[in-house]
Amino acid sequence: MKKSLLALSITLALFSCKKKETTSDFTATDVTGTSVVKGNVNKNVVTPNGNGGWINTNRVNMSGVVVTIKVNKGGAQGLYPNSTANGADVYTATTDANGNYAISVKSNASGVSALITIDGFTGTQDTVINGVTKTGLYATYAGTSVTRNLFMGQNTTFDHNFTATNVSSNPNSISIGSAIVTGSVSMNLVRKVTTGTVVAFSATNIAVPANTPIYLSFDKDPTLLNTKMYQSTTGANGTYTFNLSTVPVGTSGFNQDATIWVADWATSRDTMNFNGTTFINITPGVQGVYNKSTTTTNGVYSTEIRNAINLGYGAFTPN
Repeated sequence: MKKSLLALSITLALFSCKKKETTSDFTATDVTGTSVVKGNVNKNVVTPNGNGGWINTNRVNMSGVVVTIKVNKGGAQGLYPNSTANGADVYTATTDANGNYAISVKSNASGVSALITIDGFTGTQDTVINGVTKTGLYATYAGTSVTRNLFMGQNTTFDHNFTATNVSSNPNSISIGSAIVTGSVSMNLVRKVTTGTVVAFSATNIAVPANTPIYLSFDKDPTLLNTKMYQSTTGANGTYTFNLSTVPVGTSGFNQDATIWVADWATSRDTMNFNGTTFINITPGVQGVYNKSTTTTNGVYSTEIRNAINLGYGAFTPN
């Protein structure tokens, strides 16, 4: 009898183990690892040519330049190609004193498509004489973007050589200002109200936890002259704020449309419990994924404040 019970216990234990192993969000082919994207960023300066003239082909390294990498989660070239994941991972770094950067990016064995963006800027095209830097006129240094395939365990190098443009006595033909986009992010929970012996269920929204990541894609940054990615996090009440570089209304060629989103979020959909109108507590619910939520606000120009641009985690897919 003891041997039979022992055999039954072992069988149940093995069955439980097997069942647990087959419960996962992604298939076995969604194996991820790490890739490193690195590079150097520099700009051209004016130097003597040794014959009484000047050249502008020598370069100095640039510190503080922002580098952003965006990797989609879903799709054939996404991080999880065998899943229904939405949204994207966004990584940001700045170049060091030697103009170098290195960013660790989550990737996979089949390769992920990564959009690498090096932000442009406005600054001075300086003159260097015998190692001494003399400040020059203001100029625009256009940024750049490139799409690369990243494979886990492999490094990718992407350098950029800035070249000054629009250098004159009044070099900045584009007037650059700022605008603010602000709002809040909520999440949908179950609301359970007990009144005597009657129990009623409904849905309710509360603010997401502090430090929830939120992203903004701006279709034409006035310095980069390309799409720029912003990243922020929510505050204690689910609020967020983005400060954007933009141009005055009516500037030709600038639509200035902003797309704001929160990515897929793996968590539980919990229940708020009430006794009549009195809140009691929150109990954990089923595990799953809140699906990506996106909104767009168009024509964001200088001095504007776009408030109440709100998003909500509403659609929830249980595991």
